[in-house]
Amino acid sequence: MVLPGSRSAREPDRGIKRGRHGLTPETVAENQRDRLVDAFVEVVAEHGYPQATISRITYAAGVTKKAFYEHFDGRDDCFRVAYEQGTDLIVARVEEARKRAGSWPEGVLAAMRTLLETLAGQPRFARVAVVEINSASPAVRRARTRWLEGFRTLLTDPEAGVAGVPEAVADAVIGGVYSAIYLKVDADRAAELPELVSSLTYFVLLPLLGKEGAAQELARMGQAP
Repeated sequence: MVLPGSRSAREPDRGIKRGRHGLTPETVAENQRDRLVDAFVEVVAEHGYPQATISRITYAAGVTKKAFYEHFDGRDDCFRVAYEQGTDLIVARVEEARKRAGSWPEGVLAAMRTLLETLAGQPRFARVAVVEINSASPAVRRARTRWLEGFRTLLTDPEAGVAGVPEAVADAVIGGVYSAIYLKVDADRAAELPELVSSLTYFVLLPLLGKEGAAQELARMGQAP
């Protein structure tokens, strides 16, 4: 499974021929929905959310406005679906990388690398999910809050032998990481996100291990803050 916006909705193999095609209504609906989500991310990344009209989205998807409203209540609903679909996939990748690590600090490093490399590899989705979401409705922004809150336990309940921090501190750290990512993506420099792996890993380790402890762990893992 790939992040929304990673493929053009207009790719020849994604279209459905008019007339008799032998596909079930469910298959047609799924195809249209997937193309609309990809088209949404493409249009929003290129034009910005305020200028991402239904007409632009449906044209990019190659479907009708009627079909759009069969799948979504409106632009915000489509935004929420695209965002949740993409972030769910990112969380799954990050968690898989973290669980393969041998220790909590190594897990933080693996999770950070996976997150930043994934966003760097999908700049369209990164712009939509990190920058353009600020123009969306409160319901969509709440989906972002839930996603960010999902990283709390990494800091409040780390491995045995490592004392966690209060939720407020965890939220401050998560917000700092998000801000660093935002600055890169907003400047159209998402490709540079992997360059932040060491420094942001250090930032996450710092409140739990202290300055010396965080630096020592990074050195042990072959990283420099």
